[in-house]
Amino acid sequence: MEDSLYHLQLDYLLLAREMVLSGQEEQAKFSLGLSPEAVGILKKLQVQQIREIARRECLAFTPRFNASFWGRYLQVDQSAHEGDACDSQARDLLMLLTGSDDIA
Repeated sequence: MEDSLYHLQLDYLLLAREMVLSGQEEQAKFSLGLSPEAVGILKKLQVQQIREIARRECLAFTPRFNASFWGRYLQVDQSAHEGDACDSQARDLLMLLTGSDDIA
């Protein structure tokens, strides 16, 4: 597994566990997208177990993309981007995330 993915997962899981153990369960559910089941599991996991989960080949969490954020990104001055390739890729990503074919 790529080292940066391991660290991303480890950081996410440790933050989630810290929030749950410090009594911020509702905030963790909202901001990190944790299910009630995940909250219960995180309460029981030791740090070594979290490291083992982070080393797995699949994502331990589901990225949540905010379509309005990507829409604002596409509306910035196009001269700030290097070339049409970046713009094209960003538009393709937004179309994929929003399920729309008519992104202007």
